[in-house]
Amino acid sequence: MMSDCKFIEYTVARHGDTEVKVEGKTWKEAIKKIEEAIMLRKDLVITIIGEPGMGKTTILNAVKKDLGDKQGNYIIYIDLVNSPNLSSAFWHYLKTTIIEKIRVDSYNVLSSNKREIGYTGFAKLGKEFNNWLRHMCEKRRWDEKLGYAQRLYCMTYDESVYPKDVVGVILFIKDLLNLGIVGLLIDEVKPVDGQLSEIHKLINECKVPIALAMTNDVMNEIKDRALKRRLSEFTIELKLNQKDREEILRGYCPDFSEELLEVKEVMGAETVSKLIDIAREVINTSYKHCEGEYDIKGCVKMKIKSAFDIGDINEASKRLEQEVREGLLELKDLYGIDYVHKKGKKIEEMGVIVDIYFRKGKVEYIGDIKLSNKDTIEESSVANMKRLENYFKNGDYDVVKFIITNVSNVDITNFKVIRVDNRSLKKILEGDREERNALIKRVVEELGLLERKSQ
Repeated sequence: MMSDCKFIEYTVARHGDTEVKVEGKTWKEAIKKIEEAIMLRKDLVITIIGEPGMGKTTILNAVKKDLGDKQGNYIIYIDLVNSPNLSSAFWHYLKTTIIEKIRVDSYNVLSSNKREIGYTGFAKLGKEFNNWLRHMCEKRRWDEKLGYAQRLYCMTYDESVYPKDVVGVILFIKDLLNLGIVGLLIDEVKPVDGQLSEIHKLINECKVPIALAMTNDVMNEIKDRALKRRLSEFTIELKLNQKDREEILRGYCPDFSEELLEVKEVMGAETVSKLIDIAREVINTSYKHCEGEYDIKGCVKMKIKSAFDIGDINEASKRLEQEVREGLLELKDLYGIDYVHKKGKKIEEMGVIVDIYFRKGKVEYIGDIKLSNKDTIEESSVANMKRLENYFKNGDYDVVKFIITNVSNVDITNFKVIRVDNRSLKKILEGDREERNALIKRVVEELGLLERKSQ
């Protein structure tokens, strides 16, 4: 039996993806609002704000997919991630996507209005219509009424018809609005003057619906008050709450959504992409465990609930302790660590044995592993570490203390608490070196090793 779960392969959307799946009321309403503004030709700026992985690009991809191929629609969708300004990305998009559509549609307008643009009498006798149009493009004598179609047609042969700066972009869009329905989608806006100044000019001088996507940090970094006011006219801020998680999981995986909603790691996901990634991982892992079972669906439901259970706590703690030590030993040269103790270390004067001990320069780092299969840990489990709260010096060495844990209630004075979720722990315990090294990097960064030079 196969699940009805419909997880997409890449949860972090890429510009121009055609495989688009959107779940969640906020996201669907955002798409509806943008599409309505475009189809009704509203002079509206819609700003989508959210952290990476929240679905900003997915929304724009969905709008492009829904409206882009319809006759008379011109959806211009540009990605500014690697562009110093808007205009260069704009012209590149046109050249590589809808330029042929514009050529055909503008040709049809001109062909239907031959007399109005001067293709009469001797002109008809002297040149076939297509050749006459090429000659018209060379002369650049635009008809007062149909000049928009002439310029749009001619630009496919001569790119210099429109200046390749933002002024040219504005002139082009004004012409295109006479040809059909225009919508401008702008993704990955960055707080650089080349982009923001052109966006501001475009917003002020073009009466066209524009949807922009940016992170919260970018919005906060915009200093131009007038631009910020325009960008704030209609904002859609993407945040993941409990109801969103429920709607998204039911949309993607109706068979097992209720079970997924009980998995702490799933419900703790802070972005849409992470939510889907973790849910997909849980489903795939559960199916693997249930291969050959008579009631696969029932088996999967049971396995989902214990998807990130790390088993026997004592064994898991010992194994993680070993993995952390081995990781520190393997990466000691990379992080400038002088010495890593290969087993637990007794702090003689305090009468305490710690799981992890290493040195860099004149600093000793001592740490312990505290894991639980529950949401919290008993205070008695950290009693030995509490004895080290005021232990700051060992001879000539300063002492830095830390605890690695998977629960939220560990809080010991003068200790750095490094929290790791069960999803990561399980990967490490199953031998995932990449995940283990990521944890070592976190430990090193959070303890400030990279800021301390060896003495």
